Amino acid sequence: MRIAACGLGRMGAAGAQALVAAGHEVTVWNRTPRTISGAATAASAADAVRGADAVVLFVFDGPAAEAVLLGPAGIVTGAAPGTLVINATTLAPNESRRLAVAARGAGLRYVEAPVLGSVPAVRAGTLTVLTGGGPEDVAAAEPVLRAWSHAGERRYAGPVGAATALKLVANLGLGIAAAGLHDAIRLGADLGLSRTDVLDVLTRSAIGGLVARKRDRLDQAAYTDADFTIAALAKDLLLATEATTTSLPVARAAAHVTTTATLTTDPTADIAALGRTQPDQHPSPPPTPTNV
Repeated sequence: MRIAACGLGRMGAAGAQALVAAGHEVTVWNRTPRTISGAATAASAADAVRGADAVVLFVFDGPAAEAVLLGPAGIVTGAAPGTLVINATTLAPNESRRLAVAARGAGLRYVEAPVLGSVPAVRAGTLTVLTGGGPEDVAAAEPVLRAWSHAGERRYAGPVGAATALKLVANLGLGIAAAGLHDAIRLGADLGLSRTDVLDVLTRSAIGGLVARKRDRLDQAAYTDADFTIAALAKDLLLATEATTTSLPVARAAAHVTTTATLTTDPTADIAALGRTQPDQHPSPPPTPTNV
């Protein structure tokens, strides 16, 4: 299958590498030029999608996805009618629905495919991919999605908007657990407990799954080369709280914790950095995003 991959951040690059490994003919594009071994490199999103059967968007948020899809030299400029757009970006349901309408108006097909899991899961093929769109379009996306989830799961959620909504629900649970880790670590330190004892007990607690997955990072203070960044989690929690008029007080508190952390520590650090005893006092300026 001929596939264009637009957006080569951590997840996008891993996704493109998996597509190459699965035997697809891949062309990549990123706003900040990057290359992927075994893939051709295009000068623009429009160039990347010329002649492609499908194009994958793995970018930071809805505005980035809109710019890549609809902007100057964007996907709609170069894509042939019937090209399948697979949007793996985490964005708001209404944003995804608007992009679907725009893509279909340009003669393209559209599937949303946000994922549960991070870079190691992409490489292992163990992602859970949540899909939304017409059943025929979702079926057409199967060869692409299987490259990331052949040992995981592809779960059909319903029409466009349903999969992005389900992803926000999942990341809301993650955000609350991460905010709990943040407060529990600080409580333990304030009460004079050893960090090892605190982490050992938390591993056996309700947030034990998160603590166990992040234990090596927490023990070694290894927060760079993130699996999932604080900035991305903060963005997703804000999307979740803005997606409904229902009161979500715990979600709003978690959003406050993560948003504050983007200002007091490196926003590109792994979410395990929320488990620092104290945040950085003089964080470095955030680097320019590399995935659009």
